[in-house]
Amino acid sequence: MMGHSSVVYQPFKRLKMALKSKKRNRGSITMGVVTTLLASLSFTFMSACAKWLPEMPSGEMTLFRGIVGLFFIPLLCLQTKEHFFSGKHKWMLCLRGLFGSIALFFYFLSIEGLTLGDSQILSQLAAFFMCLLSPLFLKEKLPRQAIPGMLAIAVGTLCMVQIWNFNAFNIYTLFGIGGGFFSAAAYIVISRLAEKGFRSNTEIVFYFQIFSILVGLSMSGNESWILPEGWDWFFVIGLGLFALSAQMFMTWAFQHVNSLVVSFLMYSEILFHVIFGWAFWDEIMAPASWLGGALIVAGSIMLMVFKPKGIDHDTHHHSLRGRVAMPVAGKEKAAGKITGGLPATSDQSLPKSS
Repeated sequence: MMGHSSVVYQPFKRLKMALKSKKRNRGSITMGVVTTLLASLSFTFMSACAKWLPEMPSGEMTLFRGIVGLFFIPLLCLQTKEHFFSGKHKWMLCLRGLFGSIALFFYFLSIEGLTLGDSQILSQLAAFFMCLLSPLFLKEKLPRQAIPGMLAIAVGTLCMVQIWNFNAFNIYTLFGIGGGFFSAAAYIVISRLAEKGFRSNTEIVFYFQIFSILVGLSMSGNESWILPEGWDWFFVIGLGLFALSAQMFMTWAFQHVNSLVVSFLMYSEILFHVIFGWAFWDEIMAPASWLGGALIVAGSIMLMVFKPKGIDHDTHHHSLRGRVAMPVAGKEKAAGKITGGLPATSDQSLPKSS
């Protein structure tokens, strides 16, 4: 639990110290930076694969994401040297899988009606919701210094929604916000698992795939099924393949650089999403989105420094897409087993988390 000592807001000093760690040479830092950027790019490719399947309903996409992900579990076991099923903490792992899968589903929904950049920016709201949920479920006090960051994120979200212009309201924005909320809920469960000494990313990913299949089936019940044809299969496989590659790149990144460095660099994912959206779909973000996105990112960076201990890990990915973020609890001793994000999800495989 948090102590009562005063906290000094020196994020750039922390970043400088992280880069100058005596345990890491320049080559190691370079490798960490490169693998983090590759993880960010892989998550972007995963989102692009979803965008390239415009005719496929989000529920069906979530289903295929889970099925494809299951086939890559053996490869993940080889990389992490972990078993995918231990039988421990089944209910909490099921809850984490459920929340992560719902976040993934909402992320895919948001992509249908928003630009890739907007969808990715809204996924950053996981950190904001973590700060709201932690006092309730982790019994941790929110530092006063975190309030400016939360206010910045709240104002940024209102800008994204364009609350002053009812005609500009987009229901898909709410799906993006919902994805951020369920990503945060998934991270809360991960924090509780960490308190119990649970450290298996692979098992979390396994449960996520199972629940992605179940959530996908339940959300596709009343929809007409659209089976992939031709190149569609490439994009369907890419949903799982790029999420797994991002997972592996992030694992390597945490082995080479401080988690704070990884967190900063992962914001490049927003830039990649904006570039992809512009290059392949001629997407142009509205001025309100640029302003809101800047406030959300700035607020999220502030929350990297001022947050309950349970949030002391990379929450801005997420969730939604296929990534798994194990709580660091202020340490990096388990860096080899800590991965940021899935969606997403997300698995941030989602937008992204595991």
